[in-house]
Amino acid sequence: MITPNWLLLQVKPRQELRALENLERQKGECYCPQIKVEKLSRGKRIKVDEALFPGYVFINAQPEQTGLTYTSIRSSRGVSKIVCFGVEPIKIPEGLIQQIRLREKMGLITDKPSDLPQRGDAINILEGPFKGVHAIYSHSNGQQRSIVLMNLLQQQTPITLANAQIQKLN
Repeated sequence: MITPNWLLLQVKPRQELRALENLERQKGECYCPQIKVEKLSRGKRIKVDEALFPGYVFINAQPEQTGLTYTSIRSSRGVSKIVCFGVEPIKIPEGLIQQIRLREKMGLITDKPSDLPQRGDAINILEGPFKGVHAIYSHSNGQQRSIVLMNLLQQQTPITLANAQIQKLN
């Protein structure tokens, strides 16, 4: 039995799928873990699949079985390089690949934007100069920020905060 020889490949920006397609055409066993991400598209929230590790894919390089050499891997479309420590390619343990696959299959790898409050929800500010202050969630301002309304000088004042800085009150 031949033991798995998982390598980490750095791919060109946003070309994970292109690299996978080209390597699989060459009979390479590849893996690019996916994550469900909630994004804004034309003002609406949609869920899309994205690479868990943007810019990287795994390949089980078995030159004896597939004939896929380091040179053919490196020169495949979409691939930038084989990630190395010095001159030796990084070997990824089979157990780690299996754990990632299991978590992906069970749905444990997900993004958390669905935890964002809805308009009008009371929120607590977790970090920054307003830490501990309660506010009202107004709306999302991009993928990483939100607008909240704080009572300052008897007026509701809009403040932009990172999504990681706010938490919905129960």
